[in-house]
Amino acid sequence: MTNEFLSTSVRIQVTHLKNVIFYIISIFIASIFSITINESKNLQTYANERPQALEGLGITEHLGAQLNIHQLIFQDEFNHPIFLSEFFKTKKPVILTLVYYECPMLCNLLLNGVLDSIKQIDWNLGKQFEIITVSINPHENPKLAQEKKSTYLKNYNRLDAEKNWHFLTGEDSQIRELASEVGFKYRYDPNEKQFIHTAAIYIITPEGKISRYLYGTSFKPQNLKLSLLEASRGTIATSTLDQILLFCFHFDPNKNSYTLKIWRVIQLVICFQVLVLAGVMTYLWKNDKTIKQPL
Repeated sequence: MTNEFLSTSVRIQVTHLKNVIFYIISIFIASIFSITINESKNLQTYANERPQALEGLGITEHLGAQLNIHQLIFQDEFNHPIFLSEFFKTKKPVILTLVYYECPMLCNLLLNGVLDSIKQIDWNLGKQFEIITVSINPHENPKLAQEKKSTYLKNYNRLDAEKNWHFLTGEDSQIRELASEVGFKYRYDPNEKQFIHTAAIYIITPEGKISRYLYGTSFKPQNLKLSLLEASRGTIATSTLDQILLFCFHFDPNKNSYTLKIWRVIQLVICFQVLVLAGVMTYLWKNDKTIKQPL
Protein backbone atom coordinates (compact mmCIF):
# COMPACT_ATOMS: atom_id res chain seq x y z
CA MET A 1 0.00 0.00 0.00
CA THR A 2 2.83 2.35 0.90
CA ASN A 3 4.64 1.67 -2.40
CA GLU A 4 1.44 2.24 -4.41
CA PHE A 5 0.84 5.49 -2.58
CA LEU A 6 4.40 6.70 -3.28
CA SER A 7 4.13 5.69 -6.94
CA THR A 8 0.87 7.58 -7.31
CA SER A 9 2.42 10.56 -5.55
CA VAL A 10 5.38 10.56 -7.94
CA ARG A 11 3.10 10.42 -10.99
CA ILE A 12 1.08 13.34 -9.63
CA GLN A 13 4.30 15.30 -9.16
CA VAL A 14 5.41 14.56 -12.73
CA THR A 15 2.04 15.66 -14.14
CA HIS A 16 2.13 18.83 -12.06
CA LEU A 17 5.72 19.55 -13.15
CA LYS A 18 4.81 19.16 -16.82
CA ASN A 19 1.89 21.54 -16.42
CA VAL A 20 4.11 24.11 -14.72
CA ILE A 21 6.79 23.90 -17.45
CA PHE A 22 4.27 24.19 -20.27
CA TYR A 23 2.70 27.16 -18.46
CA ILE A 24 6.09 28.86 -18.24
CA ILE A 25 6.72 28.24 -21.96
CA SER A 26 3.30 29.71 -22.82
CA ILE A 27 3.98 32.83 -20.75
CA PHE A 28 7.41 33.23 -22.38
CA ILE A 29 5.99 32.96 -25.92
CA ALA A 30 3.25 35.46 -25.10
CA SER A 31 5.86 37.89 -23.76
CA ILE A 32 7.98 37.50 -26.89
CA PHE A 33 5.00 38.28 -29.12
CA SER A 34 4.25 41.34 -27.03
CA ILE A 35 7.83 42.58 -27.43
CA THR A 36 7.67 41.95 -31.18
CA ILE A 37 4.48 43.99 -31.56
CA ASN A 38 5.94 46.89 -29.59
CA GLU A 39 9.14 46.80 -31.65
CA SER A 40 7.22 46.85 -34.89
CA LYS A 41 5.33 49.94 -33.74
CA ASN A 42 8.62 51.68 -32.99
CA LEU A 43 10.26 50.73 -36.29
CA GLN A 44 11.87 53.71 -37.98
CA THR A 45 12.87 53.89 -41.62
CA TYR A 46 15.25 56.23 -43.32
CA ALA A 47 13.70 59.26 -44.98
CA ASN A 48 13.62 59.22 -48.77
CA GLU A 49 14.28 62.94 -49.04
CA ARG A 50 17.87 64.13 -49.21
CA PRO A 51 19.55 67.54 -49.50
CA GLN A 52 20.07 68.79 -53.06
CA ALA A 53 23.84 68.74 -52.52
CA LEU A 54 23.66 64.95 -52.13
CA GLU A 55 21.69 64.32 -55.33
CA GLY A 56 23.41 61.64 -57.38
CA LEU A 57 25.48 60.58 -54.39
CA GLY A 58 24.99 57.85 -51.85
CA ILE A 59 25.36 54.09 -51.95
CA THR A 60 23.76 51.43 -54.11
CA GLU A 61 24.11 48.10 -52.35
CA HIS A 62 25.67 45.23 -54.28
CA LEU A 63 25.32 42.51 -51.67
CA GLY A 64 27.02 39.30 -52.74
CA ALA A 65 28.98 40.97 -55.54
CA GLN A 66 32.56 39.84 -56.08
CA LEU A 67 35.19 42.56 -55.89
CA ASN A 68 37.83 42.45 -58.58
CA ILE A 69 40.56 41.99 -55.97
CA HIS A 70 43.00 40.32 -58.38
CA GLN A 71 42.99 43.31 -60.77
CA LEU A 72 42.64 46.33 -58.48
CA ILE A 73 46.05 47.69 -57.53
CA PHE A 74 46.98 50.43 -55.05
CA GLN A 75 50.03 51.76 -53.19
CA ASP A 76 50.62 50.81 -49.59
CA GLU A 77 52.02 53.11 -46.90
CA PHE A 78 55.57 52.44 -48.17
CA ASN A 79 54.66 53.32 -51.78
CA HIS A 80 54.79 49.69 -52.86
CA PRO A 81 52.26 48.66 -55.50
CA ILE A 82 49.98 45.94 -54.16
CA PHE A 83 46.92 44.09 -55.40
CA LEU A 84 43.90 43.99 -53.10
CA SER A 85 44.05 40.20 -53.27
CA GLU A 86 47.18 40.27 -51.07
CA PHE A 87 45.05 41.34 -48.12
CA PHE A 88 42.68 38.39 -48.54
CA LYS A 89 45.30 35.66 -48.36
CA THR A 90 44.78 35.39 -44.61
CA LYS A 91 41.24 34.07 -45.25
CA LYS A 92 39.72 36.53 -42.81
CA PRO A 93 36.78 38.92 -43.28
CA VAL A 94 37.69 42.51 -44.08
CA ILE A 95 36.31 45.89 -43.04
CA LEU A 96 36.64 48.16 -46.08
CA THR A 97 36.50 51.94 -45.66
CA LEU A 98 36.57 54.54 -48.45
CA VAL A 99 37.68 57.93 -47.11
CA TYR A 100 40.33 60.52 -47.80
CA TYR A 101 43.06 61.41 -45.38
CA GLU A 102 42.77 65.21 -45.47
CA CYS A 103 39.01 65.15 -45.01
CA PRO A 104 38.10 67.90 -42.54
CA MET A 105 35.40 65.99 -40.66
CA LEU A 106 33.25 63.11 -41.96
CA CYS A 107 36.03 60.66 -42.80
CA ASN A 108 37.66 61.19 -39.42
CA LEU A 109 34.33 60.58 -37.71
CA LEU A 110 33.90 57.35 -39.66
CA LEU A 111 37.40 56.06 -38.89
CA ASN A 112 36.97 57.08 -35.24
CA GLY A 113 33.72 55.12 -35.19
CA VAL A 114 35.45 52.03 -36.55
CA LEU A 115 38.26 52.42 -34.03
CA ASP A 116 35.90 52.84 -31.08
CA SER A 117 33.95 49.75 -32.13
CA ILE A 118 36.90 47.40 -32.69
CA LYS A 119 38.37 48.46 -29.34
CA GLN A 120 35.18 47.28 -27.60
CA ILE A 121 34.91 43.82 -29.13
CA ASP A 122 36.83 40.85 -27.76
CA TRP A 123 38.42 40.10 -31.13
CA ASN A 124 41.79 41.35 -32.30
CA LEU A 125 42.63 43.04 -35.57
CA GLY A 126 44.76 40.56 -37.50
CA LYS A 127 43.57 37.50 -35.65
CA GLN A 128 39.89 37.48 -36.62
CA PHE A 129 39.65 40.27 -39.23
CA GLU A 130 41.53 42.85 -41.31
CA ILE A 131 40.85 46.48 -42.22
CA ILE A 132 41.53 48.11 -45.59
CA THR A 133 41.25 51.90 -45.77
CA VAL A 134 41.45 53.39 -49.26
CA SER A 135 41.75 57.09 -50.05
CA ILE A 136 39.30 58.31 -52.70
CA ASN A 137 41.58 61.29 -53.41
CA PRO A 138 44.05 60.32 -56.16
CA HIS A 139 46.32 63.23 -55.19
CA GLU A 140 47.00 61.90 -51.69
CA ASN A 141 50.25 60.02 -51.23
CA PRO A 142 51.65 57.16 -49.13
CA LYS A 143 53.21 59.64 -46.69
CA LEU A 144 49.75 60.90 -45.73
CA ALA A 145 48.55 57.30 -45.50
CA GLN A 146 51.41 56.41 -43.15
CA GLU A 147 50.69 59.40 -40.92
CA LYS A 148 47.01 58.51 -40.69
CA LYS A 149 47.84 54.88 -39.99
CA SER A 150 50.25 55.80 -37.18
CA THR A 151 47.56 57.89 -35.49
CA TYR A 152 44.99 55.10 -35.45
CA LEU A 153 47.41 52.32 -34.53
CA LYS A 154 48.59 54.37 -31.56
CA ASN A 155 45.01 54.67 -30.35
CA TYR A 156 44.20 51.01 -31.01
CA ASN A 157 47.34 49.91 -29.13
CA ARG A 158 47.20 46.13 -29.71
CA LEU A 159 49.83 43.72 -30.92
CA ASP A 160 50.23 42.95 -34.65
CA ALA A 161 47.73 45.62 -35.69
CA GLU A 162 50.32 47.35 -37.87
CA LYS A 163 50.36 44.44 -40.32
CA ASN A 164 46.59 44.19 -40.54
CA TRP A 165 45.17 47.71 -40.89
CA HIS A 166 46.17 48.85 -44.36
CA PHE A 167 46.03 52.49 -45.47
CA LEU A 168 46.19 52.73 -49.26
CA THR A 169 46.37 55.36 -51.98
CA GLY A 170 46.00 54.91 -55.72
CA GLU A 171 45.23 56.16 -59.19
CA ASP A 172 41.86 57.67 -59.93
CA SER A 173 40.84 54.83 -62.26
CA GLN A 174 41.49 52.17 -59.62
CA ILE A 175 39.74 54.17 -56.90
CA ARG A 176 36.66 54.73 -59.04
CA GLU A 177 36.55 51.08 -60.07
CA LEU A 178 36.57 49.94 -56.45
CA ALA A 179 33.99 52.59 -55.49
CA SER A 180 31.76 51.47 -58.37
CA GLU A 181 31.99 47.83 -57.34
CA VAL A 182 30.76 48.57 -53.81
CA GLY A 183 28.18 51.10 -55.08
CA PHE A 184 29.82 54.15 -53.47
CA LYS A 185 28.97 57.39 -55.33
CA TYR A 186 30.95 60.54 -54.55
CA ARG A 187 32.17 63.69 -56.26
CA TYR A 188 34.66 66.48 -55.78
CA ASP A 189 33.40 69.98 -55.05
CA PRO A 190 35.97 72.46 -56.48
CA ASN A 191 34.40 75.40 -54.65
CA GLU A 192 34.73 73.79 -51.24
CA LYS A 193 37.81 71.79 -52.28
CA GLN A 194 36.30 68.74 -50.64
CA PHE A 195 34.88 65.42 -51.66
CA ILE A 196 31.15 65.07 -51.06
CA HIS A 197 30.12 61.59 -50.01
CA THR A 198 28.09 59.59 -47.54
CA ALA A 199 29.41 57.49 -44.65
CA ALA A 200 29.43 53.70 -44.53
CA ILE A 201 31.72 50.75 -44.09
CA TYR A 202 31.68 47.57 -46.11
CA ILE A 203 32.08 44.07 -44.71
CA ILE A 204 33.85 41.81 -47.19
CA THR A 205 34.09 38.01 -47.05
CA PRO A 206 37.48 36.23 -47.11
CA GLU A 207 36.79 35.52 -50.80
CA GLY A 208 36.31 39.20 -51.61
CA LYS A 209 32.50 39.32 -51.81
CA ILE A 210 30.38 42.11 -50.31
CA SER A 211 28.61 40.69 -47.27
CA ARG A 212 27.15 43.69 -45.42
CA TYR A 213 26.85 47.50 -45.46
CA LEU A 214 26.91 49.38 -42.14
CA TYR A 215 25.93 53.03 -42.40
CA GLY A 216 26.85 56.06 -40.36
CA THR A 217 29.90 57.10 -38.39
CA SER A 218 29.36 55.02 -35.26
CA PHE A 219 28.94 51.28 -35.15
CA LYS A 220 27.61 49.18 -32.32
CA PRO A 221 30.29 46.66 -31.33
CA GLN A 222 27.76 43.82 -31.44
CA ASN A 223 26.67 44.79 -34.97
CA LEU A 224 30.25 44.93 -36.18
CA LYS A 225 31.15 41.62 -34.60
CA LEU A 226 28.06 39.85 -35.92
CA SER A 227 28.63 41.23 -39.43
CA LEU A 228 32.21 39.95 -39.39
CA LEU A 229 31.07 36.61 -38.01
CA GLU A 230 28.42 36.39 -40.72
CA ALA A 231 30.97 37.25 -43.43
CA SER A 232 33.51 34.73 -42.16
CA ARG A 233 31.16 31.76 -42.71
CA GLY A 234 33.04 29.67 -40.20
CA THR A 235 36.56 30.58 -41.35
CA ILE A 236 37.47 32.18 -38.01
CA ALA A 237 37.50 30.49 -34.64
CA THR A 238 34.64 31.71 -32.45
CA SER A 239 33.04 30.76 -29.16
CA THR A 240 29.81 28.81 -28.83
CA LEU A 241 28.17 31.98 -27.52
CA ASP A 242 29.11 33.83 -30.73
CA GLN A 243 27.51 31.09 -32.82
CA ILE A 244 24.34 31.25 -30.70
CA LEU A 245 24.20 35.04 -31.13
CA LEU A 246 24.50 34.70 -34.90
CA PHE A 247 21.74 32.08 -34.84
CA CYS A 248 19.44 34.38 -32.86
CA PHE A 249 20.08 37.67 -34.69
CA HIS A 250 19.50 38.84 -38.25
CA PHE A 251 20.34 42.08 -40.01
CA ASP A 252 17.47 44.55 -40.33
CA PRO A 253 18.32 47.04 -43.13
CA ASN A 254 15.63 49.45 -41.92
CA LYS A 255 17.36 49.76 -38.57
CA ASN A 256 20.89 49.28 -39.95
CA SER A 257 21.35 46.86 -37.09
CA TYR A 258 21.12 43.23 -36.09
CA THR A 259 17.84 42.43 -34.38
CA LEU A 260 16.55 39.43 -32.50
CA LYS A 261 15.01 36.58 -34.48
CA ILE A 262 12.10 35.89 -32.15
CA TRP A 263 11.32 32.42 -33.48
CA ARG A 264 14.95 31.37 -33.16
CA VAL A 265 14.92 32.38 -29.50
CA ILE A 266 11.66 30.50 -28.96
CA GLN A 267 13.17 27.42 -30.60
CA LEU A 268 16.20 27.54 -28.31
CA VAL A 269 14.10 28.06 -25.19
CA ILE A 270 11.67 25.27 -26.07
CA CYS A 271 14.56 22.88 -26.81
CA PHE A 272 16.10 23.76 -23.47
CA GLN A 273 12.79 23.28 -21.65
CA VAL A 274 12.22 19.90 -23.36
CA LEU A 275 15.68 18.74 -22.33
CA VAL A 276 15.07 19.83 -18.74
CA LEU A 277 11.66 18.14 -18.70
CA ALA A 278 13.11 14.95 -20.18
CA GLY A 279 15.86 14.92 -17.56
CA VAL A 280 13.41 15.45 -14.69
CA MET A 281 11.01 12.80 -15.98
CA THR A 282 13.85 10.30 -16.42
CA TYR A 283 14.99 10.95 -12.88
CA LEU A 284 11.46 10.55 -11.47
CA TRP A 285 10.84 7.43 -13.58
CA LYS A 286 13.96 5.80 -12.17
CA ASN A 287 12.85 6.70 -8.64
CA ASP A 288 9.41 5.28 -9.40
CA LYS A 289 10.95 1.97 -10.51
CA THR A 290 13.03 1.87 -7.33
CA ILE A 291 9.92 2.38 -5.19
CA LYS A 292 8.04 -0.42 -6.99
CA GLN A 293 10.80 -2.98 -6.39
CA PRO A 294 9.74 -5.59 -3.75
CA LEU A 295 11.49 -5.47 -0.45
